[in-house]
This record gives sequence, C-alpha cells and structure tokens, in this order.
Amino acid sequence: MKSHHFLFTLKGIFFSFILLSFIVGCSKKDEEEETPKVPTPDFSFTPVSPKVDEAVTFNNTSTNATTFVWSAEGTDFNSTDKNPTFTFTEVGDFDVKLVATGEGGSKEIIKQVSVAPADNTTPASIAAFSFSPTTPQTGQEVSFTNESTNATSYQWSAEGTSFSSTEENPKFTFDTAGDINVKLVATGEGGTNETIKKITISEATQTPPVAAFSFSPTTPQTGQEVSFTNESTNATSYQWSAEGTSFSSTEENPKFTFDTAGEINVKLVATGEGGTNETIQKVTVTASTPAPVAAFSFTPENPKAGEEVTFINESTNATSYQWSAEGTSFSSTEENPKFTFDTEGDINVKLVVSNSAGTSEQSTTVVIAPAAGGGNANPCNLPECYVEKTTTVSSGFTTTVTYTYTVVNGIKKISSVSTASIAGTLVTSFQYNAQGLKTRTETKVGGSLQNYVEFQYSNNNKTVRGNNYDATGTLTDYGIEEYDANNRLVRTENYTTAGVLNSYVVFSNFLAIEGSFPQLVQTYDANNTITQTDTHTYQDCQLKKTVSKDGNGTTIGEINNTIDARGLLRTSVATIFVQGTTITSNTQYQYDCD
Repeated sequence: MKSHHFLFTLKGIFFSFILLSFIVGCSKKDEEEETPKVPTPDFSFTPVSPKVDEAVTFNNTSTNATTFVWSAEGTDFNSTDKNPTFTFTEVGDFDVKLVATGEGGSKEIIKQVSVAPADNTTPASIAAFSFSPTTPQTGQEVSFTNESTNATSYQWSAEGTSFSSTEENPKFTFDTAGDINVKLVATGEGGTNETIKKITISEATQTPPVAAFSFSPTTPQTGQEVSFTNESTNATSYQWSAEGTSFSSTEENPKFTFDTAGEINVKLVATGEGGTNETIQKVTVTASTPAPVAAFSFTPENPKAGEEVTFINESTNATSYQWSAEGTSFSSTEENPKFTFDTEGDINVKLVVSNSAGTSEQSTTVVIAPAAGGGNANPCNLPECYVEKTTTVSSGFTTTVTYTYTVVNGIKKISSVSTASIAGTLVTSFQYNAQGLKTRTETKVGGSLQNYVEFQYSNNNKTVRGNNYDATGTLTDYGIEEYDANNRLVRTENYTTAGVLNSYVVFSNFLAIEGSFPQLVQTYDANNTITQTDTHTYQDCQLKKTVSKDGNGTTIGEINNTIDARGLLRTSVATIFVQGTTITSNTQYQYDCD
C-alpha cells in the first residue's frame, strides 16, 4: 500500500509539475506577445564617396521606428526627415548619427561619411570655326563664325594673305583665287589650341547689274523735293533722267524738285563690270497749294486822326486774314477792314495771312496826321507859326538864317536852311519819304556840295542811323539816334567809320507832358566821362533858359530866351565863357504868321 501510495504520490507530483509547467509556459507566451519590439536603426547614403558641395542623400532602412533624428558632428546637419539630404562644405570624415525611436524605445547608429575635395579641373580650350559663303569668290567678303569652346581670346591668320585679326567673328575679302589655309588659335584658362581649315577661293564671275530705286515722298507735290534711293546691285555708275524735265544726274542718290504736275517717267541706268541695266518708274506729281503772300495798301494815303482808313487786301493765295495795329484796338479777320485811328502818330499795322501751305505777314507804318483844324498839334496849343528867319548879332557881325518848308504827308516840315557867309551862302536841304521820315540832308556852299547825310530806320523807327559822307561820297563817320516808346529822343551816339564810339549824349528828366522836352542833357566822351551838362527850363513848351557846365561843373555858357504872350520865342541871348573871356550873341526870330 505504501509503494502504491508512493507511486501515486510521484504521479501526482509529476502531473502537478506538468500542469505547473503548462501554466507557466502559457503565461510566458502571453508575456512575449504583449512586449513592444526595440527599434533597429540603419541607413545608407549616396554617393558613397561624396565631394565638397555635392549633395548627399541618406536612405533610412531602420525597423520598429516611427521618428528619426539626424546629426553630424562638426556640421549644421540636423534633420527629422526620414530620408534627408545634406551638402558638406568641407573636406574630412564626418560621423553621421541616426537616432531611431519607436514603441520599444530609442536606439542610435553612427556611420562615417568621408568627403573628398571638389573636382576643379579646368577644361581644355578647343579651337573651331566655320565660314560663309562656303565657296567664296575673289572680292567677296567671307564671314568667319567662331565655334571654339573654353576660350577667351583668338588669333586669326591666313597663309599668304594680310588676314590677321583678334576679333571673335572677323570678316575678310580675299583678292586672289586658290586654296587658302586659315588658322585660328584659341586661348583660355585650359590652355591654347589651334585649328586650320582650307578655303578654296574661285575667280569672281562678272554678274550683270540690276537697276532698282525707290523715292520719297511717294506722292510728291510740285515744288516739293524728292529724294531718290538707289537700290541697284553689281553697279558702279549711274545715270538718272526724267522725261520732259531737266532732271539729269550721275549721283548715286540724287534729289530733284518737279515744277509741273503729272505722271513723270524717271529712268535709272545702272552700269557695272557685268554690263548695263535700266529701270523706269512712274512718279505721280500733284499740284501743290502755293504759299500765301501778304500784301496790302490803304486809303487815304495821308489819314488824319478821327478819319476812317480803308485797308485794301492785296495778298495772294490766302484763305484767312488777321489784322492788328500796335497800341490800338484794331483787330479784324475781314478781307478789307476799315478802322478809325483817334490818335496821331506812326501806327504799325500788321496783316497775317494763311492757307494750308503756311502763313505770311506784312507790317506797314501808317502815319496818322493831326486832325484837321487842330493847329500844329503842339501839346501846349502853340499857334501854327513857323520860324521864317533869324538874325544874330555877335561881336559886331550879323548872321541871317532863312527857313523854307514843304508839306509831307499832311505835315509841314523844313525843306532848307540857308546861312549867308563870307565864303558864300551855306544851304542845308532836307529830303523825306512818303511817311514824312527824313531820308537825306545835303550841305552846299555857293552851290558846291560839301557833305551829305543818309538816314536808315529800324526798330519800328525808334532807331535812326545817320551816315555822314564827304563831297566824294566817302563815309567819314556816323551817328545813331534812339527814341523811346513815346517817340522822345533819349540818346545820340557818334562813331568813327570803323565803328569806334567817339562820344554820346543822353536826354533825360522830360517834362510830364506829351512831347520831347528834356530838362537834362549830358554829353559823354568814349570813356564814359561827362564833358558837358546842359540844364533846360521851359515856358509854355518853349525853351526859356539853358545853363551849360563842363565836366568839372564850371559854367561855360548860358542861353536866355524871351517868350511873347502867344508863346512864341522872340529873342535869344547866348553867353559863352571861354578862358576868362565872355562872348555874347543876340538872336531875333521872325515867323511866317507875323
């Protein structure tokens, strides 16, 4: 019983051991299925032998990992990409580390990347070229096209010729037929290289010329210049002509103006080594609009203030008109306008005419005389009297001067002044134009011409030049008078024939009434030094007194005049002080109204 019990007991223990082992085994199996696996990091890279500045691509082959951290000691390589790319900028061995992390933890791996220097080998220069035309003739330009590589400078040459150039793409004309060896030497950082090509130059054939031309403008008008542009080929000389005209030229690109409208055949004959050729083109010339020309007259010829003036338009080829008169309200676009000038004086009337071809203008001075019955238009209303004779007594001598007058453009003007002398009668005569402007004076003694003066007007008659000539007609000197906008004489100048200023006189401090009444007259020499000062005083627009002083302020003369009740100058007493001596003269005036 005991042995059986022992066996039973052993069997029980064995069974229990087996059962326990099974339970423990099952427990361990469950334990293994529930524990996460540890990551296994790994990677490769390409290229396996990278160079400086060459991109390296990393291929991640890790297992059991979901995140990655890359780095490389001594560089700024830092990435969380699975498969990053990085460029090493320095030569050396670099430890690249990959840390792979998963549910089972983190694990790292380090691999060495050896970076080699960059390949800086300079490529060699290679000389190469082509040319056009490929079968050139003598006298024909050949263009060379440089096809070299890795080169920066070039040297061209051709054996047996003067061809030598450092241009990249030169051109050359060969004068001799034959096989020519053309050499190109190309140089760059990689060295020097040369190439030689044979060019076969054939004798040039004489190509016949082809005449051709164009012209501008394509639709010219009469009077308009036409430019012909020669477009002929293989020609060296030219002959131009136009039927029915005087056009004939051997110029390459001539110009011509056709005066007559119509269809005109222009012919060009072109001649070269290959012969002669001609072409004819029809040029259609249309009639042009002639330019306008302004012209006018007016009536009456000698208008007075307040009298209507009729302007007669004599312009040609005009379609519109514009009239104006300086200093007045006259403005009109009529063809033949009328206007009444209220004020006497010289009026500058201008006419501007226009058409499609342009404009033209004419300016004419219209002299407006004083209104009828207005006396002598003196601003002080002096009587209409004119000096007829003066008698001067000085140092026991008597001098008589007589005046004659003429009427010019409605105004009475002096025609001559005669002075009796021992040598004979001195006569100065005056000439005027239709507008009443003085044009010439002549001085004669005993009928013999002594000298004369001719006058020229400019600046709207505000500048007057008097040229002084001797009896032979030789210019001796000249003077210039300047007038202001109120027609007051403000300055006179005296010049030599060479244009050198001798002296000048300035008139100033005018009375505040209409007319030329200067209260101060100063004379200067060529150096702008005052040589004489005259101070004038007036009574009823007549000169009452004049005091003259030299440049130092010393009185050298004085004139005292007597004015009668009508405002006429009657006597004039002049006193001159010369080197301590006093000279006095007395002048009496006689008028034609006495």
